[in-house]
Amino acid sequence: MKPFTYHAPTTVAEAVEMLDKYQNSCAVVAGGTDVVIELNERHKTPEHVISISKLDELRYVKEEDGMVKIGALTTFTDLENNPYVKEKLPALYETAIHVGSPQIRNLGTIGGNVVNASVAGDSPTTLVTYGASVVLRSAKGDRIMTIEDFNKGPGNCAIRPDELMVEARFPVIGPDEAVGYFKIGKRKSLAIVVLAVSIYVKRTPDNKVEDCRVVLGAVSKHPMRSPELEALLKGKQLEASVLYDTLPAFTDAVQAAIPTRPSVVYKREGVRGAARRCYDQILSQLGLA
Repeated sequence: MKPFTYHAPTTVAEAVEMLDKYQNSCAVVAGGTDVVIELNERHKTPEHVISISKLDELRYVKEEDGMVKIGALTTFTDLENNPYVKEKLPALYETAIHVGSPQIRNLGTIGGNVVNASVAGDSPTTLVTYGASVVLRSAKGDRIMTIEDFNKGPGNCAIRPDELMVEARFPVIGPDEAVGYFKIGKRKSLAIVVLAVSIYVKRTPDNKVEDCRVVLGAVSKHPMRSPELEALLKGKQLEASVLYDTLPAFTDAVQAAIPTRPSVVYKREGVRGAARRCYDQILSQLGLA
């Protein structure tokens, strides 16, 4: 690890001021589950390290102005233990409880997971499905952009050197909306995502799919929405047998996304089971199971 100057601001304003001052010569550490490894292995060699772990003002989950707002320093354990998340955002809850180990969940933050932009990141897939945006703060003010626009690929996001991600936000989920999420890993615990499926559905009064988002994780350089699967789902009756008839199309979507990757063999099979679990969750949330 290359020597560096360590900073521990206690307010967001102070952190943003430091970012404005040091910009390209600094690294930001939240829980440190990813960045510390990069520092140890010299993948990053900053002159300054800014720890934002003391910024308690960025730890929250709240409903405000028709939006669900999650502070960037909210940990996965915070999400797991939050009654609102468990009751109102079951897909986010499912995401949180299956992130790494208890130690990782205690330290890992929603902001760090998003900014790290890993192909196997847990929360970005779910956040895209919820239609989330990120709030980025700098000395110039706030900038808001969708998760889809923010994530540029493995380890690459649209955050600027002088910006700090302070929040993820998305519209409140209504009684006629539901989101399902299912992750496939190579083992039951400490599992890195090898495939994730997340589906958002809004229903009509006669229980048909009015609108939807279908997102596949770990089959592209970032969480991938599938326009073909979304078009297929729209107008479908929200019944298990009808929804299950679409499962072969998920195999086709994976095959098209990674036709020559060795993992396509098991991902194109596993995706049907993951999508089916999402459908079951959605039907249950809508009282149709």
